[in-house]
Amino acid sequence: DVTPGLQILRITVLWLLTFSIYGVQVLIARERAALAEQAEFLGRTERLRAAGRVAAEFAHQVKNPLTIINNLAFSLQKNLPADNKQILLIREEISKVDQIITQIMGYAALSEGRVEKLNVKQELELALNSVFPPELPTELRVQRDFSGEFPPLLMQRRHFTDTLANLLLNAREACGPRGHVTLRARRLADDTVLVTVRDDGPGIPPEKITAIFEAYYTTKERGSGLGLAIVKHNVELYGGHVTVQSELGKGTEFAVTFPAKTLVDTAS
Repeated sequence: DVTPGLQILRITVLWLLTFSIYGVQVLIARERAALAEQAEFLGRTERLRAAGRVAAEFAHQVKNPLTIINNLAFSLQKNLPADNKQILLIREEISKVDQIITQIMGYAALSEGRVEKLNVKQELELALNSVFPPELPTELRVQRDFSGEFPPLLMQRRHFTDTLANLLLNAREACGPRGHVTLRARRLADDTVLVTVRDDGPGIPPEKITAIFEAYYTTKERGSGLGLAIVKHNVELYGGHVTVQSELGKGTEFAVTFPAKTLVDTAS
């Protein structure tokens, strides 16, 4: 016969074994998640650097012969009439290619850096405070809506902050000193982070919408035309997307999606 004391001992031992096994499983799961996350960090960093190296090498290989061609065209121009259309066209096209190469080299530089685990809410607040400093008096209204929880983003901090800063600067300039800018963010079902920036400015003409993400295209008198091109580059670098909706007289909304880290530590 089994005494009550022995039964209690058996139950206690079984409970301790079960708890110990569960604890070991949790520790193993966390260790695997940590290793997987580290691999994700290293993988993304190396992919970014590899893309940057390829872009830089391509730009360098093209820029050297382009410089020679430009010098030859300049020499020919000195021996031909100043208004020679063929030479002028050649030099104009060389200038366009040179701008593209400069753009590629700039993108290559953007790919250098360290991937970090970003806190979405903190980065949104930092971007807002950099574009709309709270200590500066203004009649412009800034609304924020990013409550709730967000997964961390594995990416370079400056890619995220540059993207937000460019979109917020565009919104501020579009709506003027008494306008209304709204920054929203939410977590989608697939752990993608959706960020939208909306202004109540004059809007963008439909015929210009398709060109606004092209490098050196700008609707501003003093704009460089690189802001939205950098936004598109930074977002797509991580498998995200950027879209724009605009209506004349009502305003513009940019929406960007950032895939969260693909390996989530479910054991923590």
